[in-house]
Amino acid sequence: MWIFAAIGPFLAWLYALVLAWASMHPKPIFEEGWYWPASLMVSYAFSSLPMLAAAWVDARLSDKWWRSIACFGVGFSIAFALYYVFMHEGTSGEENARLFRESWFYVGPVWALPAMVCSWLVTMDRKESGVP
Repeated sequence: MWIFAAIGPFLAWLYALVLAWASMHPKPIFEEGWYWPASLMVSYAFSSLPMLAAAWVDARLSDKWWRSIACFGVGFSIAFALYYVFMHEGTSGEENARLFRESWFYVGPVWALPAMVCSWLVTMDRKESGVP
């Protein structure tokens, strides 16, 4: 479970930075240097609970071969649901709905890919330690 809590938010932060860089290139992602550690702290604050939910699913499916796929689904579902809720709130609902339709697929992997990678790392850790 510690792999999900320690590595998952960091991987989510990296994915979000790559996504931001790809959408803003050639402009800099952050113009101020102190935004880098602040963005990492925000990533840990917002990614810890979804990663722990994926860790719970991973622990429940510990004997299944498809548990990494299930963790991907959990991470994607949580990111999609939260993005949907936050994008359909407020006074600019029509503009937010358009933005949601254009970018929902890019937001889902923010937690789905780290959850899948962490599940795979847990599998590798168990194989090395000899735990079935």
